[in-house]
Amino acid sequence: MKKILLSIGVVLTSLVSNAQVVDTLSEFFTGTPVIYNVSAAGGGGYVTGNNGYDDVAKGMRFNNQNGLIGGGSITNVLLWAPIKTEAGATGSFTVTVHEFVDATTVGAILGSVTIPLSQVDTSQAAYSAAAGRPFNVNAVFTAPITVPASKDVLIMVYLPTTAGDTLVLVSNTSGDWANAATHTFEIWSNASLNDFASAWQGGVNVAMGIYPVVNFTASLTENSISTSVYPNPAQNELNVSGVTLGSTINVYNNLGQVVLSTEATNELMTLNVANFVSGIYTVKTINGTNVGVAKFVKK
Repeated sequence: MKKILLSIGVVLTSLVSNAQVVDTLSEFFTGTPVIYNVSAAGGGGYVTGNNGYDDVAKGMRFNNQNGLIGGGSITNVLLWAPIKTEAGATGSFTVTVHEFVDATTVGAILGSVTIPLSQVDTSQAAYSAAAGRPFNVNAVFTAPITVPASKDVLIMVYLPTTAGDTLVLVSNTSGDWANAATHTFEIWSNASLNDFASAWQGGVNVAMGIYPVVNFTASLTENSISTSVYPNPAQNELNVSGVTLGSTINVYNNLGQVVLSTEATNELMTLNVANFVSGIYTVKTINGTNVGVAKFVKK
């Protein structure tokens, strides 16, 4: 018997620019962001969160159809979770990366992190944007998770289990993403893995606000432009060499946000990084389909 949803509970208006996605995999999230409610017959709650069906987890599959196109490591996962309730101070949820096996099998755990529910801030001030998509939760893994050779993973958000605790992820409107039927999943109370399209009455073909941040190793398309940067570490200025006139130079922070973008006017460009916060950054030079990649450390 298929589960019954009630309606669209909330239409969220703060959507997303069509920014180019490089390391934060979020480009699949298109269309109108919403939250679907569960019918009273199903015990109420939310399709993409805690509900009366006692769903255990909600998640997304990532492979070459939504950005996981190369090897590397997953350092963290960003979540768009606009609703939470807390019955007490000890509730938590867990973000887990599994290797994808098939649509009915929960694969081996590659890594996970547990987050206190109290750390989820749903106020407007708590939101940031990565690659143009909003998020308010940053689940950082203690050690980066190596992308398996299959380049096919399932990222599940295991929902809080304390009575009265709720966490809800945003989705887009059903039908907004063509690959949703094979990429959006939930785990039921009997531990079975189920796709949304089959689980919910009428078929719910949605993407959810789950955005893995991936540090890709160089692929065949990357490094087709020979890009290098110096000094490294950099303090005030960064030189980018090997660029082509007219190329776009983007600098990304570790959340995949573009913190600097410029057009190359010389084969050697000097960028002002004095106001960057300390950390690791990625420089990408883009000329048509050719891409060059380099990383640097800001002191």
